[in-house]
Amino acid sequence: MKTVKFLSLLIALSVVGAPLSAQDTLKHRRRNFQNLFTDNDKPTSGEYMLRIGEVHQALHRLENEIPLRPEVLMLDGKLRECDTALVLVEQNLEKYSAALNLRNLQMFSVLLQNVQHDLDRYSVRIQAADTSLQGLRKELRTLRRDSLLRQLYKDTVNRKLLLPHLRELRSAWRATDSLLQYNLNIVNTLKTGVSEKSIRASDLFNQIEERLTRSGIQAFSKEYNFLWEPAPVVTTEFKEELDNSYRSGRKALDFYFRDSSGQRALMWLLGLAFYLWVLANLRTLKRNNKRESLAAYGVTYLTTQPLAASLAVMLSLAPLFDLNAPAAYVESVQFLLMVVVTLVLRKHWPRSLFHYWLAAIGLFLLFSFTNLILSPGRLQRLWMIGLNIAAIVFGILFRSRVPEHIQLRRFIRTVIVLFIVLNALAILFNLFGRFSLARILGTAGIFALTQVMGLSVLVKTIIESILLQIQTIRVKENIEQPFEPAGIISDFRKPMIVIALLMWLTVLSINLNIFDPLFNAFHTIVNASHKIGNTSFTLSSVGLFFAIIWLAHLVQRYLGYFFGDTGDHDFGDSPANRSKLVVTRLVLLGAGYLLAIAASGLPIDKITIVLGALGVGIGLGLQNIVNNFVSGIILIFDRPLKIGDSIEVGGKSGRVKEIGLRSSTLFTADGAEVIIPNGDMLSQQIVNWTLSNNHRRIEIKTTLETTESKDVVVAEVVSIIKSGTYILKKREPVVLVEDISQSEITLVIRFWCDDVFKADLAESEVKYLLYSKLKEKGIAVK
Repeated sequence: MKTVKFLSLLIALSVVGAPLSAQDTLKHRRRNFQNLFTDNDKPTSGEYMLRIGEVHQALHRLENEIPLRPEVLMLDGKLRECDTALVLVEQNLEKYSAALNLRNLQMFSVLLQNVQHDLDRYSVRIQAADTSLQGLRKELRTLRRDSLLRQLYKDTVNRKLLLPHLRELRSAWRATDSLLQYNLNIVNTLKTGVSEKSIRASDLFNQIEERLTRSGIQAFSKEYNFLWEPAPVVTTEFKEELDNSYRSGRKALDFYFRDSSGQRALMWLLGLAFYLWVLANLRTLKRNNKRESLAAYGVTYLTTQPLAASLAVMLSLAPLFDLNAPAAYVESVQFLLMVVVTLVLRKHWPRSLFHYWLAAIGLFLLFSFTNLILSPGRLQRLWMIGLNIAAIVFGILFRSRVPEHIQLRRFIRTVIVLFIVLNALAILFNLFGRFSLARILGTAGIFALTQVMGLSVLVKTIIESILLQIQTIRVKENIEQPFEPAGIISDFRKPMIVIALLMWLTVLSINLNIFDPLFNAFHTIVNASHKIGNTSFTLSSVGLFFAIIWLAHLVQRYLGYFFGDTGDHDFGDSPANRSKLVVTRLVLLGAGYLLAIAASGLPIDKITIVLGALGVGIGLGLQNIVNNFVSGIILIFDRPLKIGDSIEVGGKSGRVKEIGLRSSTLFTADGAEVIIPNGDMLSQQIVNWTLSNNHRRIEIKTTLETTESKDVVVAEVVSIIKSGTYILKKREPVVLVEDISQSEITLVIRFWCDDVFKADLAESEVKYLLYSKLKEKGIAVK
């Protein structure tokens, strides 16, 4: 029985296991088949080598990009210069705290502003270098985490095979990483240095500004003992004070020259352009043997000293290029101005008067020297009083000897009075212990005097340059008739005096140390926002709008002088220049109005409302004005007539002198100037004698007493007419017989004149020639 059960179990297992065994066999076969065609993801040694080469190239590129640029590496020396300047200011504030005057404080303020400006520029460079290095550092870390290289380190077979290359790659990576870290340390050191010096400069600047704020009140307080009181003991040697002031000024100049090269380059470029313009005009006149004609117009500075006069113009304008320049620079520029003014005046002033100018230069140098004194003792204060007394005596003597012909004479005499008053006040303040205020007044006085002399040369030189330009253009256009310079000088003198006055007041306020508060107050007022309805505006935007429009009108008014147009009828011989002038004026006005709108910042939508209202006004009552304006543009561009044409319009005949935007001017033979609105000009019939040519036919009727045949008489008359000076030779004269009798013959003679403007001369000449020549032939003319 047991045997039967065992056999039954075995049969059952066989039945069940047979299919399972078949399934296992099938799975094994399938696995072998899949393994036969499965991809192997394991990189090969060639792929590893290729990646190692790519990483090598990336490391080599990083090694070339990591080193800092020379301008960044040089910042270490620049920061040491900044540190030297900061130490200098710190020492002065510590050692000469009580003796620093307004000029010293302002010099240190400008110095610190320049230092801070340099530090800001250095910070930008350093930040850019740091950003670049951080990017390279991130890229280097990315290379370190490269997945293929990590897989190579796990592959023992290929790692052993490529071990030399891996060691070389590791050395290159370490070298690159060390170089990067070295440069990062340099950048971090520079960042720390810039930050530390910026904080110091800011603290020092705040101290200086606080002292400057208090200095206005303290200047009127008692700084030192009255002059008759015992003087305090001065602990600092005078030589040491001079040396310290010199080093401070030199350091301020070094930073200023480095930071203001662009402004000074612009100043020199303008001066060079002015000189080359003057020189070109002088050479043109010399080539045409007309240079001596300038004497009739009072051009003297530019003919004798063109270079010195041009330098005087440039140096007179120098203060406007930087109102915050250090005192040493301002004094240097002023001294150079006085030198070139000396060269200009040397040949035009009498020797005795020229000596006064040399004395003014000496006073300027002595007053400039007093600015180096930090702690004045009794001797220095007495020296200052003596200098003020000398200045007062000089002012009194010089005022009575100011030349009559000098430009700005009344202005100069007024400034001399102010010069005397300032020095008298300086003596008074010095006596009562207000030495800083006394020094400011004395320095401001001598600067005011020398500046106004430079401005006098500036005004005369500019006016001379305009007269030179006019004469040069007229010589080029072969206009021999001299022009009257009085009106031109008067036109230019008025705006030049206004400009000179503003420049003089600016320099005076700077020297009196009141420019900054006045400017800040003015800036606050004009930039305060005002509101009318929903429209916001500032006084500065409105003022800028009208200033640009006024300037555009002023320029277009005086533009004609640069084309040689003085307003006389002789310039009509050059119609091309006149037409250019009109078009240029139109462009200037249009550009001026557009620029005024853009620069003022006024809202365009509000302007369109104004233009809409203006359109209604035009429709109601301004048609004639707009008609004349549009007609003027048509005359300029359509050119039915040109400047200089001989025309007849509305019963008037003459020569077109000017075509303006509103009206045109006709110059008649009687010398009258007829102003005709452009609208009327276009609405009437115009007879233009010179539209296509300059010729005109003339007709003469005459009666001759003769018994000669008609052919003989006509031939003789034609021959006589051809001998005339103004006759057009290429057109044959025509002689017609109107009436004839036994002893008389009446002729109608028609001939052509080669210049319409000389038609009267041609007719007069022909009549006289007929009378004289026919009389010789025995023929009487009735």
